[in-house]
Amino acid sequence: MQADEPPTPPPPVVMEKPADGPSWWRLQPGSRRSWRRTLSAGFGSAAVITLLGAPLGLLWHALAPAVPVIDAGAGGIVVNDPSPEEYIAADGWLTLLGIGFGLLVAVLAWLVLRRDRGPALLLGVVAGSWAAVRLVAVPLGELIGKDAYESWRATAAQGATYLAPPALHSVGPTLVPAFVAVIVLTLLAGWSNDPDLDQPGAQPGYGPNHGQYDHQPPLAGPPFSSGWPAGPDPTAAPAPPVPGPADQPHG
Repeated sequence: MQADEPPTPPPPVVMEKPADGPSWWRLQPGSRRSWRRTLSAGFGSAAVITLLGAPLGLLWHALAPAVPVIDAGAGGIVVNDPSPEEYIAADGWLTLLGIGFGLLVAVLAWLVLRRDRGPALLLGVVAGSWAAVRLVAVPLGELIGKDAYESWRATAAQGATYLAPPALHSVGPTLVPAFVAVIVLTLLAGWSNDPDLDQPGAQPGYGPNHGQYDHQPPLAGPPFSSGWPAGPDPTAAPAPPVPGPADQPHG
């Protein structure tokens, strides 16, 4: 090799991933639930929440005030109050209880069924919240005391008064728990930092892909180089200035 010929740079090192290693886009085996478990979580949560409508109906009947009514003779049974707040108090109490019920079941489902989070759980909680109020709580709350009220209507004389049991007068309160459950579960899913709600880990931020590269062995071979000559070190101290003609001493 001639003295003025620059040295040949070494060939660049190509960093290749081992063929048997896991890919960053591929989930580990067994990271997805089966359809049987997904459907079980959805229908199971809906069934359990629907049964919880029974204590909700009892609580609603206990809190909602009875409505004072009077037998008006030919006019039938009318409310015995010019401004009957009790007439709509049943709807108001059911709305307040529905807010708390939807919030409670959504949080419990999120915490208890942590391994089954996903769309199926969301649908199960929403359907169960609606069924618990519309199909269980309201019929049960209206049924208590209904026989005695019907018996009084059949035998009451004109001018007789009675306290009628609470009854629902609108559809809106029955939709409140499902609406609250949707909002709460959506916010919990949005605030969660778990990368995979389909199979979350024991702690936030842990999923099937977490930590798979933490223990990878270092690649063998020389350090990575692009093949170009190395430039000056930016951290090195600046070189002293070269003296010019003006700095030469005069003879």
